[in-house]
Amino acid sequence: MDNLVISSYSLIRKGIVITPVDRLEFHDIANDGKYLKEVFKHLGGDYAKFYKMDRLCKLAYLASEFLLASGQHKKYSPEEVAMIFSNSNSSLYSDLKHQDSIADRKIYFPEPATFVYTLPNIMLGELSIRHNLKGENMFFVSEKFNSGVLNDFTKLLLRNGRHKACIAGWVDYTNTGLLAALFFIEPGKERTGQDFTPELLQKIFELQ
Repeated sequence: MDNLVISSYSLIRKGIVITPVDRLEFHDIANDGKYLKEVFKHLGGDYAKFYKMDRLCKLAYLASEFLLASGQHKKYSPEEVAMIFSNSNSSLYSDLKHQDSIADRKIYFPEPATFVYTLPNIMLGELSIRHNLKGENMFFVSEKFNSGVLNDFTKLLLRNGRHKACIAGWVDYTNTGLLAALFFIEPGKERTGQDFTPELLQKIFELQ
């Protein structure tokens, strides 16, 4: 296996978006939902399906737009790009909304539009549709960002010969906060970048 590099990354915290070439600050961040819409508008706001997504998927969508802005994934076939995501709360935000809709049997009214997002894998599906990605994908729930696990599973997928690149990272959204950190990993001979290591993943994840 060729030496792997992180050729691009995107980090979204409350109020900021960080990429290798830019740092954007958003000041109207009192409401996380409104913040996501502001970032979407900054990107041009031309993907109508965005408004139908739950907030976890919206966050993943925005992070992927910044990550893949240069179209580096397009030099690979759709089947050659894998995805490995993780977070600590699964799809809790939508789970709670769904629970609220069925908690009172007197006004029992589950909403299909909410229920469909009660699996974190749905955001992988949304990104697969948006960017035409057909490689394998995995989702892990862990207490905290684990750069070692992402490193190991990314190398495992890219070592099998079927996949040439991988989008790996962390996307988490709850009522109390949001955080997305995505990385595009590929062979060093294909793209310049910093060597792919757990230490570098952690360093980028902690950028402020």
